Amino acid sequence: MHRCSAVNVDIDSLYLYYRLHGLDESRATNAVWEKGVVRFAELFDEVDVKATFYVVSQDLERWPRARQICAQLASAGHEIGSHTDSHPYDLIHQDPSTIAAEVSRSRELLSEVRGAPVTGFRAPGYHMAPAVYDAIRAAGYSYSSSLFPSWPYHLAKWGVMASMRLRGKRSKAIVGDPKILVASRKPHFRRDVLELPVTVLPGIRFPFIGTSLIAFGHRGYSLAKPLLNRLDFVNLEFHGIDMCDLHEDGIDPALLKQPDLRVPLTDKRAIIKRTLSDLRERWGVATLEQLAPLLASGARN
Repeated sequence: MHRCSAVNVDIDSLYLYYRLHGLDESRATNAVWEKGVVRFAELFDEVDVKATFYVVSQDLERWPRARQICAQLASAGHEIGSHTDSHPYDLIHQDPSTIAAEVSRSRELLSEVRGAPVTGFRAPGYHMAPAVYDAIRAAGYSYSSSLFPSWPYHLAKWGVMASMRLRGKRSKAIVGDPKILVASRKPHFRRDVLELPVTVLPGIRFPFIGTSLIAFGHRGYSLAKPLLNRLDFVNLEFHGIDMCDLHEDGIDPALLKQPDLRVPLTDKRAIIKRTLSDLRERWGVATLEQLAPLLASGARN
């Protein structure tokens, strides 16, 4: 298989981070869409990259501006994928009818805004189960990019959840199936659905996503590059909040619990731009929808 890469952005609005940290979400603004997503689109245009944006479809009904931005992303040639209708962190624990409604309603609404059928799906919290794969296959999706098989990431996340519980706070995040810690990091099929995992580095499966890239900066990226160069397929995931600035965007300081907000926007933009430029030059960048047929063929061989 020839080298290839994809860049994607999960558009998790601020109210979801309040839920994640057990905070009052009534203070949430629409900064992720109006600031973070718009800045990502501008940067992608600057470095000549087309990306995949995973959208929580109820946001398009909640905020007219979000619907406008989503339509603009599609018009610019970016892929629009589903991040479910309401982003239930416990999707895998829901009954089959609820799961089906979450994935089918999202695909229907996003396809209408996109002007073409949505083919890609990403689950909340990187958690998947047989019932979810069955539901997205039945709804007409052609691939999932939901697994993140990084045991350092998940163990750290579970540690934070345990600490919150000891302090009397409850996160909406769930533990999920421990098998994800050792799931294949390469494209593969699950219940006849093509799964394109988010990239982890070879070896100890250290996370290679926007959060870790921003946290460790240029020095960390320089250390990661030799490992990254060993991969034929890179699937780099960001979140809309990665291009938000706490002070400039008037975001609630309570969300400083998010490492993405502890770094100034100028610094974050610089390391993201460097990484995108490297991916474009070394791997070439396409949307996951464009790459899916090639990756499916490789996964079957």
